[in-house]
Amino acid sequence: MNRFTLAIGIIIGFAFGAFFTGLTFKIAAPNILFKEIESPYSFDKTVEIITNRIKRQPGWHIVSIIDQREEILKHGGPDIGPMKIIKFCNADLSGRMLIADDRKFFGVKVPASIAVYEKSNGKVYISVMNSKVMSKLFSGTIQDVIEDVIRDAEQILNFVHFRYTIF
Repeated sequence: MNRFTLAIGIIIGFAFGAFFTGLTFKIAAPNILFKEIESPYSFDKTVEIITNRIKRQPGWHIVSIIDQREEILKHGGPDIGPMKIIKFCNADLSGRMLIADDRKFFGVKVPASIAVYEKSNGKVYISVMNSKVMSKLFSGTIQDVIEDVIRDAEQILNFVHFRYTIF
């Protein structure tokens, strides 16, 4: 085999590898980056349980509850069905994360969010960002704070036996 053939083989192999890696990530990303859990309760009951559990979790408070359906309808969008986004925060953890200038970019994820919605099948679901994956992308204070958030969020959602996982 000459060098030209070897170089072409390496280039083609790399191109196929990059393509299939990208395709695999595109297919798997929704399941890796987000976690969706079916709730055994009605929509309103699920929102009530989560908000009560946040209020009882030490250090946490509700910042707002956005009625996403109402917001969309009010501004001319289609009816998406029941959906509320619960924004909640822990001042100590947020302060630790955002006090340093090199971590202020993380403000886009503060406060934390939990979405509760009803799908067209009539079942109620809870979704969260997969913080376990997010924590693996960082080190130091960012990873430490995310791990603390994970611990508390799992407590809040343990009524549906939720645990963060890498996949």
